[in-house]
Amino acid sequence: MSGDRWLRQAWYVAGFADELAPGGLLARTLLDEPLVFFRDATGVPRALQDRCPHRFAPLSAGTLCDGGAAVQCPYHGLRFDAGGACVHNPHGTGVIAKSAAVRSWAVVERDGLLWWWAGEAATADAALIPDFSETHRAPADATIRGYLPTACDYRLLADNILDLTHADFLHAGSLGNGAITRSTPTLTDLGPRSVRIVWASSGERAPAAFDAHLREPGRPTDQWTDVTWTAPGVMLLRVGATLQGEAREQGIDTCNLHLATPETAGRTHYWYWSTRNFAIDPHANAAIKPIVEFAFVQQDKPMLEAQQRRIGTADFWSLKPVLLASDAGAVRARRKLDALIAAEAAA
Repeated sequence: MSGDRWLRQAWYVAGFADELAPGGLLARTLLDEPLVFFRDATGVPRALQDRCPHRFAPLSAGTLCDGGAAVQCPYHGLRFDAGGACVHNPHGTGVIAKSAAVRSWAVVERDGLLWWWAGEAATADAALIPDFSETHRAPADATIRGYLPTACDYRLLADNILDLTHADFLHAGSLGNGAITRSTPTLTDLGPRSVRIVWASSGERAPAAFDAHLREPGRPTDQWTDVTWTAPGVMLLRVGATLQGEAREQGIDTCNLHLATPETAGRTHYWYWSTRNFAIDPHANAAIKPIVEFAFVQQDKPMLEAQQRRIGTADFWSLKPVLLASDAGAVRARRKLDALIAAEAAA
């Protein structure tokens, strides 16, 4: 594919909103682009290219000054405002060259997340940001979240969530018990930027991590696993179970965000945010947290990184992957993303 390898007319998660403290600077590389994030005098998040145009020092090593109005380079003291213009030159007569500027980027804070627009700021479309207000509103005692940088392509992480039959094998005994693999998924096309895949089963016992929290553990259940992918790498996952024949509202349900943003080719920023409607208690939360984190840190992450090592720098499709019925969602998402990137390149 010619042109940019990334989708540019899109929002990428840049972090949790509370990672960006007032008065501080946050350095983060997204899509091979070194960026510095900060909050201006009104608390609004801003982002600049993290490279001073004078001697190319990282602005993120400098200081936020003038009440949040400017970032000062640590090397020679040039200051840049939120729009990227140099507003102070402490040398000589103080004349500021027209070329003394850095690129600024559009950033939006919403539902506890920082969203970064990878294209020109003037084209940023806030309507494309998914609604994750339900997760953001969840009680703290029913919330587990974290950051897990992973040495793999971000699309492998999307594949992992869009084909959750892997839970029956990689997470056997805790999050998987074979029910998903025995189910037939339903795929729904939600437009050029989104796809949904759902697995549903009836009559199976819930996996151990869920069964223990049912009103009557050990009984047959109705289960659901529901994933919505939004380009480029954002996934909302709902997993739950209820006693067979009962309404979903009577059972247990989890709402999980899996947020993948490329750092560089082969390295991905991965944020996860899990909430639930049961065991809402600090002690229960502390007990559930290591189960969730073990699955991500000790099982998913090593597998994704091992896959990437085997793929190397080869194009995914050039390796002619064998496709299974469970790949429907992952393949559809990859095809949609390829089409969006190709359309941008053609334009």
